[in-house]
Amino acid sequence: MSSDECQPTTSGVSGSVDYRMEILRLLEVRDQKHAFIEGIFRNYSKMIDTLSKTRISRVSNRSFDESGGGSDEIRKLRDEISEVYKKKSKNDQELIDANRRLAECERNLNAITEERDKLKSDLDKMCARIAQQELLVKQTLDDNQNMRDEMIALKTTCDALTRRKMEWEEERIALLNKIRELNEKYAEFFNREVDDQEERRRMKIQEEITKAIQDTSRDERTNSLLQQQENIPIGDVLLGDVVPSQALAKFDSNDGEVNDVLWLSGETFASAGSDRRIRIWRIDSQGRYQKLCSLSGANQAVTRLDYDKDKHVLLGSSNDNMCRLWNVDNQRLLTTLSGHTDKVSCARYHQSHNIVSGSYDRCIKLWDIHNQRCTKSYFPGSIVLDIIGRQSLGGAAFISAHFDKKIRFWDGRNSEPFKIVEMSGKVTSLALSEDGLQLLASTRDDTLSLIDIRNYHILHIYSAEQYRTSGDLARCVISPGQDYVAAGSADGHVYVWNSQTTRLEKILARGGHESAVLCLSWCPTGVGLLSGDKIRRVCYWH
Repeated sequence: MSSDECQPTTSGVSGSVDYRMEILRLLEVRDQKHAFIEGIFRNYSKMIDTLSKTRISRVSNRSFDESGGGSDEIRKLRDEISEVYKKKSKNDQELIDANRRLAECERNLNAITEERDKLKSDLDKMCARIAQQELLVKQTLDDNQNMRDEMIALKTTCDALTRRKMEWEEERIALLNKIRELNEKYAEFFNREVDDQEERRRMKIQEEITKAIQDTSRDERTNSLLQQQENIPIGDVLLGDVVPSQALAKFDSNDGEVNDVLWLSGETFASAGSDRRIRIWRIDSQGRYQKLCSLSGANQAVTRLDYDKDKHVLLGSSNDNMCRLWNVDNQRLLTTLSGHTDKVSCARYHQSHNIVSGSYDRCIKLWDIHNQRCTKSYFPGSIVLDIIGRQSLGGAAFISAHFDKKIRFWDGRNSEPFKIVEMSGKVTSLALSEDGLQLLASTRDDTLSLIDIRNYHILHIYSAEQYRTSGDLARCVISPGQDYVAAGSADGHVYVWNSQTTRLEKILARGGHESAVLCLSWCPTGVGLLSGDKIRRVCYWH
């Protein structure tokens, strides 16, 4: 091994120097193992020299024997020669063994050398890979530093954007408040304009009455009729239904959404909502209200109410897939009707002993109250959002409103509707007039439609610029005298239209709701309107 091979490489890797020292140590060990072989070679050389000398002595002894002397010395020399041959034989064998071991050591040395070369090659590869990895690590550290710098910059930008977002949010809230104020001012302006028109109309009527009195002053019959009319209060029978103008009462009715309100009489009404309870209230014309009782038994939100005035039994549908009947006089739960497989969105009295209900399971069921069982099921194929049961007239036994924008008319005997009216949006609610000839439908396209049930034609469509349907179960209403229709909006206002002219008569806003209005109920006397919103409040408009 040359001195250059024993020098450490300039790469500075300590593993290379250790490896060379290990090779030198193995060579020293080999020299120590083969030291006795060198002694054998030296002894062998001496023996050859001795043998040569012995041969020379034999030649001289032969000559001496031939001359007849020194026989004892010759025998002695022969013995010595025999002994030398024995040693030579022994040394030859040891030499052969030594050669064999030497060849084996050379093979081991060659193997070690090959392994050393292989390890050296691997070491060079590892050094190159280490250098590459060090370069990669350095690049990664640089990238990490760049990413940290970018993260700091992005965090700074994010903080700035967050501050801007908060400022914009404050501006948005301020704008919403301003919009609400402008809406209220617009509603007040509109209501003042309506009041002025009403006042002008009344003045015109008064002038006409005055002229008529002057023209018919001698007609005693006419005078008596005018005297009778003077005793009739304004806003009662003479003017028909009264459009509410202000909120006399505003109070928390249910914990959560108020899904439905329903007048039970001229002074009492019921409210139902997401708190699973139905509450009965009394309210007078001055807005003084009192809670009479609370009906419990539903396991989830109550969605729709109906009332049997003769039996004083209240019907309620619920999201727990059931319908229930309560006696209002003693507040007892009478009957639980189960059979739907999903939330029951609506239930109405169909006849004195029957109930019809609609559900999210796309099924309509007809129930027998006495037997407390389902007598028939209908499968319209779409979610039922509202339903109307008809008792007074022939034709349709009940009418259903659906998610698929259709109103279906059923005769009760067939499993398919005999008439389907296609609307322009999901039909959220149905309201039937007192005479049973007109049907009011609320749809998700922010309109109300009045339908003549006799020929299934749409008579009028009601809409307003700011009116927005408040939800899939938003309820509309027709006044008892059929002079007006009303619906609650997503902006918390109540819109009242003239049913015949489709003119927007009133926007009830000031002192009312602050969230979407979900349900309405017009007092049977024609004076007074109830509304319930999404945050547990009920307003009484008068």
